[in-house]
Amino acid sequence: MNNLCFEQLLELRQKISDNLNEIVNLLKTNFPEYYPDAYQHWVAQIETALYNDTRWLPRGIKTFQDTIDSIQDKQHGSGGVSKFTK
Repeated sequence: MNNLCFEQLLELRQKISDNLNEIVNLLKTNFPEYYPDAYQHWVAQIETALYNDTRWLPRGIKTFQDTIDSIQDKQHGSGGVSKFTK
């Protein structure tokens, strides 16, 4: 497996997360009337998809974290591998 590509996936996930946090802060500050709906719906879906953040939505869909875990398991085997998380 190409470790550079794997690291790029992790970096891109972090960028998405950082940008999402910026969007949330902009909504909260400048458009507070839209913040609750955004945070309860699409922000929650994005966070769930990136990190298996099941605080928001029930588990049962494939997420970006699942993809990262599968790649890592394939590279190193699944026995006792620590997962990449937030």
